[in-house]
Amino acid sequence: MSAIQQPTLTVIGIRKSQGNMVADGRAVEWSNTVVTVLQPFSDKEIEEGAVGMKSTEYKIKGGQFFHDYQHQKLPAEAQLLFQLDVSKRTPVAQLIALDFKAANTVKTA
Repeated sequence: MSAIQQPTLTVIGIRKSQGNMVADGRAVEWSNTVVTVLQPFSDKEIEEGAVGMKSTEYKIKGGQFFHDYQHQKLPAEAQLLFQLDVSKRTPVAQLIALDFKAANTVKTA
């Protein structure tokens, strides 16, 4: 089991991002579902005077996943499900899905 946090955040936007480009002489194609969420500022940002919330974008690999969420009424609370990608030199937490139902069943203290 992974020790990656699965936070519940307010999702304020979901969009598809697809395209292609030429980089270093080769064609590169991408397809993502981009999720915009509201997050609290870090302790450092607050110490520097930040107030309120910040928006952050996360990508789910594959634009086709947009269709899973396109009818979701937003803004809405969702649990963000991350998986640790260890295929690169430095492991990275990769967003793999949103769970709007789990967010609605979580009780806060």
